[in-house]
Amino acid sequence: MISAETMKARLQEGKLVAFDLIFWKGTGRVVSAADTLSLQVRGKRADYTWERVRDAWLRLQANQALTVDELGGGHDAVGLVSLFAALGQDEIDVAPVEGVLSLPRAGGRPVRPHPGALQPPSWAPLQRKIDGD
Repeated sequence: MISAETMKARLQEGKLVAFDLIFWKGTGRVVSAADTLSLQVRGKRADYTWERVRDAWLRLQANQALTVDELGGGHDAVGLVSLFAALGQDEIDVAPVEGVLSLPRAGGRPVRPHPGALQPPSWAPLQRKIDGD
């Protein structure tokens, strides 16, 4: 699995410009990857410090799963989870409708005791979020 520093270097080199969104319909774009990371998620700008990106990446590795809801459920959470899915295509399993990333080949036990409990109980409450309203 790539490190947060490698991810930062790839983004600063411009190796990823556009990516499909997870949990919402549409695409996201990398606007800037200099001192901070800026993404455009369905017309809204989301700014992140590199520390926040690194912490969320480490959280995914430690818990072996990450959801949009864990990061707040807004456009900034959708952008970050979608970016991780695009950068870790071969190592991350994605459940796009549920907004869940998981690491199927991770070793050891996850920090969170039950990462499988991340699946939402039904489709209906999430329809509004998926549509980005």
